[in-house]
Amino acid sequence: MIVDVHTHVIPPALLARTREPSGLFGVRERDGELTHPQGFRSPLTPDFHDAAAILARMDASGIEQSVLSLSPTMFFYEREPREAVAFARDVNDALAQMVDGEERLLAIAQLPLQAPEAAVEELERAVEQLGLVGALIGTNVGETPLDADELEPVLACAARLGVPVMLHPYFVGPKPRLEPFFLTNSIGNPLDTCIAAARLIHAGTLDRLPELDLVLVHGGGFLPYQLGRLDHAFDVRPESRVAIAQPPSTYLRRLWIDTLTHSDAALTFLAQLAGADRLLVGTDLPYDMADARPLERVRRVGLDADLLGASAARLFRRRVAVASPGA
Repeated sequence: MIVDVHTHVIPPALLARTREPSGLFGVRERDGELTHPQGFRSPLTPDFHDAAAILARMDASGIEQSVLSLSPTMFFYEREPREAVAFARDVNDALAQMVDGEERLLAIAQLPLQAPEAAVEELERAVEQLGLVGALIGTNVGETPLDADELEPVLACAARLGVPVMLHPYFVGPKPRLEPFFLTNSIGNPLDTCIAAARLIHAGTLDRLPELDLVLVHGGGFLPYQLGRLDHAFDVRPESRVAIAQPPSTYLRRLWIDTLTHSDAALTFLAQLAGADRLLVGTDLPYDMADARPLERVRRVGLDADLLGASAARLFRRRVAVASPGA
């Protein structure tokens, strides 16, 4: 049972809106690419929006089930709350339609985090009425961090519903000193994940929400590789101990982390540090920063792919139930 928990789509109903004159909040399709008003460009391949193409890609890479989430370039946290709430409903309806009748495809919800009360309502609707199995959220909501008091009810709702929350950087807009050389993605994305996870740990969010399942993509960002430094700060600086009584590293087993490290050595270290049973196969397809052959690396470093699948089944409360590739 091989489950890709980190794969992105743009459902057909949303893709149609990018072809309208005004685009989708300024996102437009042009000559086979999607262009974002803040500068991001991405090739629009069929496996972004066509379920048959996604299934064919899965067969080619040995993936038995995929958990789909909206492209993280479309969080749109900068939009007015009214627009964001309506958009999230449209997204989740479209995701539910896209996976309907496809036992090898699951989906996780879009949430309008700039409107936390509405985000709670939408998560309840997405899970209880549409059958979505979690949520994908950004690592921050503009200037608001995920550990802000106003966002904790959203995380608490996920814990109550028993569904995971996947943290993913919002890859648009400028990041000071990272604009050239594609560093906005190659450094900015894992950095954003590290900051978000470290703040949630230090703020005591995981203590207050012991049932919350958080998934970190891109191999956990930089967090796993700097836990020693965070623990040292906890030992010597009172600022690190404001809200927690245990070192940050003790919270690592509260997190789920995907295998997208692009490095055998990094994945080996991650498995030894976090435990192979906390890892999940993640590809980031169909973006060019993806790993199109994740199982080759998993097996090359000696990880049991079936164990990773069992972890996905546990995380998604046995909603993972797959057919054989090509079935």
